[in-house]
Amino acid sequence: MPFAAGTVRDIPVRAFKLCGLTWTGEDLWFSEAVSNQIMALDPVTGEVRHRVPCADVRTDLTTLDGDLVQIAGPDRDLRILDRRRGEVLAERPNPRPGNVLCGLEATRHGLWLGYEDLRQIDLRDPDDMRLLASYQVKRPVAGITMSDGFVVYSDYRGATINLLDLARGVEVASVSVAGNPTGIAWDGTRIWYCDYTTLQLRAIEIPGIAGD
Repeated sequence: MPFAAGTVRDIPVRAFKLCGLTWTGEDLWFSEAVSNQIMALDPVTGEVRHRVPCADVRTDLTTLDGDLVQIAGPDRDLRILDRRRGEVLAERPNPRPGNVLCGLEATRHGLWLGYEDLRQIDLRDPDDMRLLASYQVKRPVAGITMSDGFVVYSDYRGATINLLDLARGVEVASVSVAGNPTGIAWDGTRIWYCDYTTLQLRAIEIPGIAGD
């Protein structure tokens, strides 16, 4: 059974459909599917400091080599954008065409991709998209982040954030959260998530995980 986690910070945002979320060391970047924008938000003041247009925003968001990578378009492809100028640099096809790619996170291990319909998380080489590893999970994946040897993913309908232990390849915890989480991010201390229901960025602390 999931255990419950209380939020330690809530930031209301002006949005209608919160999608992806990533942390760049200073800002929380979140994507929104009605305005079709990706926005940089100061987590201290709650101020939006920068906006990048992105047509057909779908679900999760990450950064790779300093650029934004957003799941976008009807086929849920990977769109790479310059986060300062906003120009589209490249677009890569969904490696599993026809499947519902929702979660996305770039780490030193590679590029993590989570599928809602398959209940599966893949690790791929970001250069050639070669499959490096694959993990079956218990719940539909809405967003992905990583911390301290755990792949952390959100389940939108189940209102949970779930931890997959990479060393053992098994899920070790499921945390019930307020609202319905979509994109998630790790800032070195807390897990942040987009609450699709209340249109807030929420932060929780999970005992036993630390910075990676």
